[in-house]
This record gives sequence, structure tokens and C-alpha cells, in this order.
Amino acid sequence: MNPKNTWFWLAIAAVLFLAILLHHRFARPPGTGPVKVLPGLNAAAVTSVQVQPQGQLLIRAERTNHTWRLTQPVPYPAQAASIQSLLAALERLTPAAFITAHERQNRPKVDEAEGLLSPQAAIAIGQGDYSVQLDVGARTAPGDQVYLQVVGVAGVYVVDADLLKEIPRTKDDWRDTALLGFDGLVFDRLAVTNAGKALELQYEAGNHLWRIVNPAIGARADAGRISDLLQQLQNLRVTQFVSDEPKADLEAFGLEPPELELALARGTNTVALLQFGKSPTNDPALVYARLLGRNTVVTVSTNALGGWRDPFNAFRPPNVIDLPESVAAIEVHGPDSFSLQLQATNGWRLLPLNLPADAGAVKDLLASLGHLSILEPFDLVTAPQLARYGLAAPARKYILKTGPASPGATNPALAEVDIGATNQNKVFVRRADETSVYAVNLADLERLPAAGFQMRARQIWNFSDDDIARVIIRQPGKVRQLIHTDKGRQAWSLAPGSDGAIEPMAVGETVRQLAQLTATNWVAHGLPSPARCGFAENGRQITLELKNDGKLTVELGGPTPAGSLYGAVPLEGEPWVFEFPIWLAQWITSFLLPSPP
Repeated sequence: MNPKNTWFWLAIAAVLFLAILLHHRFARPPGTGPVKVLPGLNAAAVTSVQVQPQGQLLIRAERTNHTWRLTQPVPYPAQAASIQSLLAALERLTPAAFITAHERQNRPKVDEAEGLLSPQAAIAIGQGDYSVQLDVGARTAPGDQVYLQVVGVAGVYVVDADLLKEIPRTKDDWRDTALLGFDGLVFDRLAVTNAGKALELQYEAGNHLWRIVNPAIGARADAGRISDLLQQLQNLRVTQFVSDEPKADLEAFGLEPPELELALARGTNTVALLQFGKSPTNDPALVYARLLGRNTVVTVSTNALGGWRDPFNAFRPPNVIDLPESVAAIEVHGPDSFSLQLQATNGWRLLPLNLPADAGAVKDLLASLGHLSILEPFDLVTAPQLARYGLAAPARKYILKTGPASPGATNPALAEVDIGATNQNKVFVRRADETSVYAVNLADLERLPAAGFQMRARQIWNFSDDDIARVIIRQPGKVRQLIHTDKGRQAWSLAPGSDGAIEPMAVGETVRQLAQLTATNWVAHGLPSPARCGFAENGRQITLELKNDGKLTVELGGPTPAGSLYGAVPLEGEPWVFEFPIWLAQWITSFLLPSPP
């Protein structure tokens, strides 16, 4: 082989090798594979980011103690989500193509064509010892990509144009739009100044109550209303940042003096003071506002502020009692005093009768107390004035208590309501922890039990109708007996000598309900006046004879105002009067009682 040809081919091979090496070094698109534009970026570790939008002021944000805050062009709380969104987009940014420095040298006016001579935005990121700067240029010809240059990297990336959506364009794009941030804000006082009128509320952590302390009436405030108003305030968002001038004309915004002012304080220290002024001339749905301590004047919606402008009576609770959830004892003091105690496993107990209490009746009692609506308040009633309301010596008291603070301790009182005189359809009542007297509806108060026997468990007896051998129905001049024949749906028949006819299925269902007799409510015990409820000597009665030779008898009285029947059963050696369920009274009359003689 000719040596000259050998050297020639060796030189060709060396050139090809060098070309391949240069191609892989400079021309291979980094977008193939998992290559990132900013491989050293960790969004969670970034402590500063600044953006210089084209033709706008520099925007800089810094993170301290996990909180982002704008430092330029104006100090202000920042939108952390927006900043993190940009950093996350940059962290995962991968190029669609990479234009090498050599390729760019062969293009005329390349910086101008790629928009890098005057970039849309210049971004600088600080992350501990790592920092990076990049310029965002123009869109590519199709418009779905954009040129991007990282300072210090020879060449230009082509990336998705969605990156532009993450870049702020003005100083307001990264501002926190919450008028007041509630995170970490601790307060127990609210002061509202509305057109010169002051209202002050104090939170009592021990009993979870708000009170009206100015005016000094000492009454409770409506905790639900205050919670709703504070939630609206927390959700209130800036619609426009109007001015950052330290010497802005506050009078022109209606902020000197403010038309409405809200102060949040902890003890005597004010932690936040919000001021609201007038509406812009062309938009009555907005109002000028500012947070004292900031120079910024903004506009917010007026909708969330209407409740704060109401008179102080609107901040009163609608009911006499804010019904607690942890009631463990109820005391009723009056002509027939009694108490109800929640047992650990056996429900409620009625004292001093020491009988099981009806869970439904206790629930109704609590509900009735919780729905004593205030019709009219009378404030600052002194002790000598209580007599005019019948409250110097209340007719009744209802006291709600929680569980004992410790073994052997007395149940702490949650609420106490005194019942006074009646005036037409109103009754005067008073809470023991307030100087106000309230008028409530008489009909609401009549739902409350006045005697302990009314709270007895309503289940009178409960057994299977299969245990009944015979039913004897007596009324003056007539006796009817029904025999249980144990023949399924036709299990009941008339005994020999009993007149009339029966419907076996209807009789069976009526007897089954009598075997599980439950009172609608208790009317009396001891029956001091039988005639009042329509009972008479040798009157109507139903006796259930059991197969074990036992007998259960219920006397039937007259009709109730509700259209049912009174009944009486012997319990603890005395008669207890009750009302039958209306439907059971109708079944007894229709299917058991014989026709009158």
C-alpha cells in the first residue's frame, strides 16, 4: 500500500472523528432525555427571586422563615403560590432545542431576532451558594415557544412559551391580595367604629363567649355572627392596588377620618387596624381601604363590610341561651323542683324520683331552652328593678351544667335562666351572668317542663303479644273478652258470651301495640282530681291477662285537647296519667271497645 495514501486516509479519519466530537459537544439538543435547563435549581431551597419585566420596575421577593415577602419595588406580603409556581416551572424546565454559539454566529442580528437584545424579562434566582440569571426573549415564529438564555451558557435554549404565564408583568402580580392575613394573628378584642359610633367586643376563652363591653351592658354577643363576619373579613380580597405613596391624600379616599374602622387587639395591644373609606366615583360596589402600618391604599368589595356597619343590637345573639354540647346535668327549681343527671352508661336519670328519664324528653327540653328567642332586651336592670319583671323571686330556674371538674366536685354551671312574670303573650327572663332582662314568647316557654314527673321515661311496659292469653275490655254495662288462639293472622276471637264482631288482624295489631305501651307524655301522677281527665269509678279499662297469670290494666279516660285519650296505669303504688298516641287511641276505640249499650 502506498504510504502517501495511508496518511491521507488517516487524516480523513481524524477530521471525521473531530467533527463527530464537536457535534456531540455543541450540537446535540439537550432536550433529548432528562436534561434540564437549570439542573442545579431546587425550588424549595430558593431564598430570593427577582424579575425585571421589560419597561417595568424591578420586582424582588425574599423568603424568610418560610414566608415570601416583596422587598421591591414596595415592601408588601407576597403571593407565595405564584412565586412557587414560577420556581417549580423553572426547576422542571427542559428545552425543545438548543442553538449553539457557533450556529448563532452565522445568523445576522441574532440577539435582536431572538429578542435577547431587550428581553421580555430578566430573572435572577438566589439559592444559598447557587445563583443563576436568565433572560427570556421573544417567541419563535410559530408562537408556541420562546427563546431563553442562561447567563454563562454559550448558546440559547428554545422552551415552551407556557413559561411566560408564570412571569409577573407588574409589581401587583405578586402581591398578596388578602387585605389582612389571619395566619398567626391572635386577638381577643374587636373594636368597631362606624360613623363615630363605637362598639367593642371581648372574647372570654373560659366559656367561649363574646361579650359586648362597649356600650357597657355586659351582654353576650352573637358568636355565630361574629365568626361569620371574621370569616368574610379573612376572605376579603383586594380588587385594585390604588396608591403606595406615603403622603397620599387620605381625605380624598374617605380615609381621613375613615368611615369604618375595625381594630383587632390582644388585651390592650392592637394587632391590626383596618380602615375603610368611601367608594370610587364610578363603582359603588367597591370601597377604599388600607391596613394601618402600610402606605398602600386599595379597593375591596363592600359586600363583606355591611354586617360591621349594623347597630350594636344586631350583634346580640337571637336566643337567650347558646346551647352547649356538653350538658351533663339539668336542674329545675320551682314549685316542683327536680334534676336530670346524665349517667355513664344508662342515659338520663330523673331525681329525686330516682327513675329513668326519657331521652327524647330531655332532648326536647334542651331544644326548647336553645330556642327561647329574644323578642325585646332591657339592659342594665339593677337588683331593685327586678321586681317589676317578676325576677326578684323567680317562678322557676333552669340551670345547665357540665360534668364534674374532678371526682367529688360539683358540676360547673354552663348557663342559668330565671323565669319571671307574664305580660300578655310575653314572659320576662334573665340570665344569671347578665344584667339584661329579655322578653320571650309565652308559647316558647310553655314547651318547657314545670314538673319532674313529665320527664319520666315514656315506655310504660314492653313485652311480646305472644305472652298475652286474654284481653278483657270493660265499660259501664258491658264487658268484652278476646281470646288469643295462637292461629297466626287469625289469632284473636271473641270469648263465648261476648257480643259483637271483631276484625282479628286489626285486633292483633292493636294488642301488639298495647303490649309495647308508650305514653306520648305524662299528665299527672297521684290523680288528685280524676274527673279532670275523664276518669270515673268503675269506668272503662283494658286488662291484659298474661299466660304466666300476671295482669296489666290500663284505665281509659276522656278525650285530650289533641284528640287522643287519657290513660292511667298504677306505677310505684299510685296511678300515673298519660296521653295515648293518637293513632293508638283511635285503634282502641275502633277495634277493641264494644258498642255502647
